Amino acid sequence: MTTDQAIPTMPADFDDYWAAVLSELLATPARPEVELIPIRCTDFADMYGVRLTSIGPYRLYAYLSIPKGDGPFPAIYWSPKYASVLETIPQGTANFVRSRYVTFSCAGRGQRNADQPFAAMFPGLLTTGIESPETYIFRGIAADAIRGLEYVASRPEVDTSKVVTIGNDVALIAGALGKGATQLVVTPALFFDTLRLASQTSGYPLEEMNDYLRHSP
Repeated sequence: MTTDQAIPTMPADFDDYWAAVLSELLATPARPEVELIPIRCTDFADMYGVRLTSIGPYRLYAYLSIPKGDGPFPAIYWSPKYASVLETIPQGTANFVRSRYVTFSCAGRGQRNADQPFAAMFPGLLTTGIESPETYIFRGIAADAIRGLEYVASRPEVDTSKVVTIGNDVALIAGALGKGATQLVVTPALFFDTLRLASQTSGYPLEEMNDYLRHSP
């Protein structure tokens, strides 16, 4: 089978770029603050709000649910996604999953509860700061996702041999660069063949690329 589709080439500074992100994250203390959320607790699990510091420094917010009973428990980590609202668990997920798994849902910078000093626009997030690799917002969001993964994997209640990370391209980046994920369930929607796929759609988030190119050709 042949194809005339160009194969993207890796930028010469690709490894150095991500090494710098990881180095900056390593130099940034997480400084976790954990607070029980009684209204979100059930007979089978307790829910906590967690604040963490990512690069910038930037303060993040996450929901941590821990089953009642003897652990350790397998963990599900939902990484930051392209959405304004942070859910305790994704809509459509049975709440009873919290009885068997430690769950951790993390807001990246700009999402609800992590929107100070930066409140993301939707649409708009995908192209924020895109003019430079150093200012591109997803440089920070990738670091946020890694910080979240490494935090949940460090919890004493977690069985570190069973940590699944779920999400879009950001989950894939976190799993590739961070420590702790043993399984990945990802649906790339942002950074896989972006410009070609954007040219075939008028739907967001990829339509952001078309909007950007129309205004900044």
